[in-house]
Amino acid sequence: MHLSRFLLWRIAALSLAILLLALLLARWQAQRNIRHEALGAAQVARMLDHLGGLEAGPAADIPAHLAALRTIIRSGQLRHLRLRLSDQDGTLLLASPNPAASPWSSVYHWLLPLNTAPAQAPTRWTLQREDGPRYQVELALDPASEQRESLVGMLGLVGLLLGYSAAILLAVYGTLHLALRPLQAILAAIGGYQRDRYQARLAPMRIVELDAIGKALNHMAQSLQDAQRARAEMNRRMWQLQEDERRRLAGELHDELGQQLTAMRADATWLARCSEDRPELQHVARQVAGQCAQMQQGVRGLLQRLRPHGSPRVAGEPFPLRQRLQELLQSWRERPSQHTDYQLRIELAQAPCEDVALAIYRLTQEALTNIARHAQAASARIEVITESDGRVRWSVRDDGIGIADLASALHRGSGLAGMRERVLALHGQWQLHAGSPGDIQSGLWLQAHLPLQVSETSAFIAAGADS
Repeated sequence: MHLSRFLLWRIAALSLAILLLALLLARWQAQRNIRHEALGAAQVARMLDHLGGLEAGPAADIPAHLAALRTIIRSGQLRHLRLRLSDQDGTLLLASPNPAASPWSSVYHWLLPLNTAPAQAPTRWTLQREDGPRYQVELALDPASEQRESLVGMLGLVGLLLGYSAAILLAVYGTLHLALRPLQAILAAIGGYQRDRYQARLAPMRIVELDAIGKALNHMAQSLQDAQRARAEMNRRMWQLQEDERRRLAGELHDELGQQLTAMRADATWLARCSEDRPELQHVARQVAGQCAQMQQGVRGLLQRLRPHGSPRVAGEPFPLRQRLQELLQSWRERPSQHTDYQLRIELAQAPCEDVALAIYRLTQEALTNIARHAQAASARIEVITESDGRVRWSVRDDGIGIADLASALHRGSGLAGMRERVLALHGQWQLHAGSPGDIQSGLWLQAHLPLQVSETSAFIAAGADS
């Protein structure tokens, strides 16, 4: 159903229901007014009957007639009339309340003034009994009762209109809320897409326009998910090639340059022994031997960075992550002019696969390099912990100067961007924050959530990569 038609039918149906309710309320109010008019007319008839009893009835019934008239006056049902009754001496026997004494009289006159109505003199007559007593009767119009009824009717009409308007607004709000409720799922899916999570799919919707949006978002999410998987697999292959190239370079450095430096150092040592009678030649030979030793030490450090595996391992043997990270931190601690305090915490319930372990090592290597170059930090803490869901949480925190613009930092250079791509390639989650979690401080906080095992490449991605 189209959104316009859905809203039209829903609002029309609710408006009709509200109108019927308003008509029922108006009918109830009309019945109430008719009942009050009937009661008022009945009280007037009773009043005239008792006044007739005062004039022509037995003398013994006079107190009863006076009591009945007082009851009628106190009931407030004597509509539009005020009664005053006096005896022949002018003594007031009973009288209706003065409307001017009511606290609401000023309100009635302000809202509904009577300056347009002509003044009406009260009607007076005498009740002459045959046995002698006379009574003076005075009936006057009571505009206050009519004002009160008109005001109540007006306020009721205003209240009815306000209620009808409020009910219409609530009906429209409810209809829009019901019609646009699928937008919550759409917004939730878009929020996930903004965080590079493309697994969410939207279910079919009743509204044609929203269903079209949902289908478009599902198609976009599927395309982005396929592209993300392809990019992750391409990055994995690229980093695998990089690791293979590092191993090859490390092997060539060890086999070629290492052997040559060893031979040169041996030759220089032999030359120094053979030139004891020529001090200047012996000095040069010893300098060459020392330079060869320094070059060998530099080559060892380069080999350690290129090949963190160390010596060849048995096939299937897990990557010694704890040992390699400890060696990496120790190498940074032993560097000259180093003032950063490095702390390492490793709590792994299960060793991750080689790809994940090597990624953690490379992430730590890059993070420590950035801290040494840019952070000016006094301390840095590295954590590798197994989470409750079985994943590995890697984090590095420092108390350095931090990064002013995180968004531009991910596009400037290849350090942080490469770390992020490496995490995403392993189907992990990447977080980057300025300051420590939960407070506003200087420094940088890097965190990644990685799986213990990396799934094999799908046939589709493998076929695309091979082609």
